[in-house]
Amino acid sequence: MEKKEKEGIIFVIITIFIAGALPIIIKYGTGLINPLFFATFSSLIAGIFLFKLAVLKGNWKILIDKRYFFYFLLIGFFGITLSNICFFFGVTLTSGINSSILLQIEPLYAIFIGYILLNEKITLKQIFFTIIIMLGTLVVIYRAKFIFNWGDLLVLLTPLCWQIAHFFSKRLMTSHKEITPMLIATARTLYGGVFLFILSSAKGMNQYDKLGVKGVLLILLFQGIIGFALHYSIWYEAIKRLNLSKATTLVSVYPTFSIALARFILKEVPNFFQLAGFGIIILGIFGLSSIKSEHREKNVL
Repeated sequence: MEKKEKEGIIFVIITIFIAGALPIIIKYGTGLINPLFFATFSSLIAGIFLFKLAVLKGNWKILIDKRYFFYFLLIGFFGITLSNICFFFGVTLTSGINSSILLQIEPLYAIFIGYILLNEKITLKQIFFTIIIMLGTLVVIYRAKFIFNWGDLLVLLTPLCWQIAHFFSKRLMTSHKEITPMLIATARTLYGGVFLFILSSAKGMNQYDKLGVKGVLLILLFQGIIGFALHYSIWYEAIKRLNLSKATTLVSVYPTFSIALARFILKEVPNFFQLAGFGIIILGIFGLSSIKSEHREKNVL
């Protein structure tokens, strides 16, 4: 395995541990403050923190360069604004375990985006394991009368937004060497956070008084600096080195960590359908991870 590939996998492993904690942290945080307020200020904290680092590095002007600005806005909108609206409200309507498991539909989105936009080759084996993951997802959301929870739907839409942002991010990093993973993470959190701030202000959901409540500021700082700034910077280092669909598939094992944390922090005990669905999804993920990434033709980014 070449050095670039090894580095990418190491970054994916680090991402797994951070991503595994996020559904639980967000579930806990949204129990203290409004989900939109939580998403807004944790994103802005991350964006401001990363922007200061960009200033220190002397490459902050790239963030307002007209050649990339529109792409940065798209990354911020899909990667932060729309995805956080879906996820932060979704987790309030479903369980922390459900949230972490349902996010495993992301490899399916990665495959379709890879096929349509990145010219990746899709085999019958990939289609088979894709169906397996879809089956596992249906098992997770199953209830006695198979009633669909709107929280589950919002959570399912979240990784689609992420993948759209990842596509634009990888396109920029591949085509322009001056655009680093940290700059992508900065644009995502800063511009996405600004969009969320405008929305939350318009809706009157700013809970500044909550910042004085014990634990609220701490959870916002943790989510902003660790959950967003560090998480995204490391993730973009990974997809800079690895195929997007491969990195997405590998990182999808993080619910094993989420389930352990949910049991310890939220006192949630996984039920039969959650465990069975997770087992089926993991089977599909391992099947997909064994497939070599190929392209139908030379990929032009």
